[in-house]
Amino acid sequence: MEAFRRDLRLPAALAFLLLLACGKVTYKLPDEFLSDGELLAASMAAAAAEMGENPMLKPENQPFVLERLVGEEEEHAWLYDRFEDVVAAEISSRGLELAPEATEEETVIKYRLVESRIVNAKAEGGRVKRIGRTIAHVRFYGAGGELFWAGEYEGEFENVVPKNVVSKLRDERIEQIGPQLPEAGQNPFVEPLLVTGITGALIYLFAVSASAE
Repeated sequence: MEAFRRDLRLPAALAFLLLLACGKVTYKLPDEFLSDGELLAASMAAAAAEMGENPMLKPENQPFVLERLVGEEEEHAWLYDRFEDVVAAEISSRGLELAPEATEEETVIKYRLVESRIVNAKAEGGRVKRIGRTIAHVRFYGAGGELFWAGEYEGEFENVVPKNVVSKLRDERIEQIGPQLPEAGQNPFVEPLLVTGITGALIYLFAVSASAE
């Protein structure tokens, strides 16, 4: 048996050298190295979970209809379709009903993606922190077309990876939405503040108090 094992060493070594001679060996990236699409989808799910806590999402206000505030842009189609999927899943997970289109009996949820992109930042050990970030402007309209709530929901999901795999995780097919990426040497997180849920809460409270009068 020992002699047989020694005889196998030479063919195994020759096979390894043959692989090297034929070209670069490709290895599958570990599952925890999320691609652009996976990072963005995770950030959308986080934003949808925040939206799920909106006071308008109650059984007495169902069914709900999802509509876009802007026309569909071809390069952003994947982002809008995916966001609608995660929002629909979030609403359904709460036992609430979704309708395919608005008539006059539904609560209409209109939205626009303000930002949906990947931001890279330095991490310890020469690694890169890749952050998927999604910000959606959302409006809730009652059955009569009255605006009851408006504001922004933000979701982030981050993944730290070695610097040398970042290029393999990019997906050039996905056109990202948001401000231009900062130039080299600038802080990627220094951006104008957006009006967020505080404004939306004020609009909601105003609408509720007005309807009670």
